[in-house]
Amino acid sequence: MNRSNRLLGMRSLFVLLAAFVMWSCEGPVGPAGPAGADGVNIVAEVFEVEGDFTQAGNFGIRGEYGFDILESDKVLIYRLGGLDQDGIDIWRLLPQVEFHPNGIFTYDFDFTYYDYSIFLNGDFNLNILESGYTDNQIFRVLIIPADRIDLRMDYSNHSAVLEMLGVDENDIQRKVLN
Repeated sequence: MNRSNRLLGMRSLFVLLAAFVMWSCEGPVGPAGPAGADGVNIVAEVFEVEGDFTQAGNFGIRGEYGFDILESDKVLIYRLGGLDQDGIDIWRLLPQVEFHPNGIFTYDFDFTYYDYSIFLNGDFNLNILESGYTDNQIFRVLIIPADRIDLRMDYSNHSAVLEMLGVDENDIQRKVLN
């Protein structure tokens, strides 16, 4: 056996021994981490808003949370799209594209740390939209704290998001805007 093969064999044996030793080591449990901000458990906020999209309102509705959110929080807004065959609400994540006989328009939103806006954008005159698209529209606003954000989650699945947040349908309050 030549010198280079012997060195290679010794290196392999050393790596194998080192891996075994590190794998089999176990130490004491470390100290508990620090409490959250001022020891407060941050929870998600979920509420419904109802409003009308009018020319006077520039085809938008605006609301305030009633509290400030953190820069790291995520805001999601869903539009009530109707009922399924079992009578269960269908919630669609914004932005939502609608195909109308006169063109395409979207329900979209933006937000700041203290308020949000939901608005229509279209490639045609939005004044001709039927009232089913503009009047008494219902949306759900979900504010997800940064520590609850899961990048692997399908946020278009409204029920799964509520379940992840531990929010019960019966606890969701509705505000009327405009």
